[in-house]
Formats: sequence, C-alpha cells, structure tokens
Amino acid sequence: MNNSEMLIIYFSHSNNTKQLAEWIQSKTNAGIIRIEPEVPYPSGYQETIDEMSRQNKGKILPPFKKVDVNIQDYDTIFFGYPVWDMRLPPVVRTFLRDNDFSGKTILPFNTHAGYGTGKSVSEIKEFAPNAKVADAFSVRDSNIKGAKNEVEKWVGTVFH
Repeated sequence: MNNSEMLIIYFSHSNNTKQLAEWIQSKTNAGIIRIEPEVPYPSGYQETIDEMSRQNKGKILPPFKKVDVNIQDYDTIFFGYPVWDMRLPPVVRTFLRDNDFSGKTILPFNTHAGYGTGKSVSEIKEFAPNAKVADAFSVRDSNIKGAKNEVEKWVGTVFH
C-alpha cells in the first residue's frame, strides 16, 4: 500500500503507541507525525498519572508543539494514543480541538494497561464532530511485543 492521502498521527509516552504507529507506517507508507506536548509529561509512571489527573480535573488542555502538516491534504488518518484513565490524554484532546478533521476518516488505534479503550473513541467524536470515526484497534501494553501481525492484519482489513 502506498497512499499519499493517508496520515498517521500519534501521541506516545512510553513508546508503545509509537511502535504501533511505525508498524502501520511500514504497511501503508503513510506520512507520520508525533504529537508532543510543549511541556513534556513526567517520565515516572506515578508522576505522569498525577499530572494527567490534575489536567483532567482542571479541564486543562495543554498545548502541543507545532507540527508541519496540513490535515486537509489527507483523507484517511490513523490516530494513535495511549488510553489514560479510560480517556484520551489531555494533549491529544488539545490536538483534536485545534485541528479541523471535517470530512476525514479517523482510524483510531491505542494502547492500554488492561481496561480497553474506555471513552476515548467517544471523545474523538466529540472533538472531531465532522469526521467519520471508526472503531478503535486496541492493544494491551503487555502484548505490544507480539502484536505486529495483529496490527498488519488490522491495517489490511481497513481497506477491504
């Protein structure tokens, strides 16, 4: 598959979601960009949880580093993120809020610690109301290393 009308956008804190994004890219040859918060999340697990909780409770949507991409140039967007507290990470919600996904097909993929996608897909629909949002492809963090074939199979089903 080589389609310049596809883009992979992802946020990854522990590089689990990054791994999935790279496998998707190797299968599709799509462009790829990483969402990065202006102020990085802490590296420690508990500190990250505390910061994410503070942002969620305060309804804080932290800014992200500018990315050099025009989303309007793409029809299909693979959109990757870790599920944090059954939600999209706050910086991912900021990215969705600040970009226009009207008329785009969003193919969510995520990693999680065992509780699944939570309400992350409904949040994508909330922040990108004029996009077509597919069901999420989801991989538990502890299963990442062995998930390449599963990821490639999912990508294959997306286009058939």
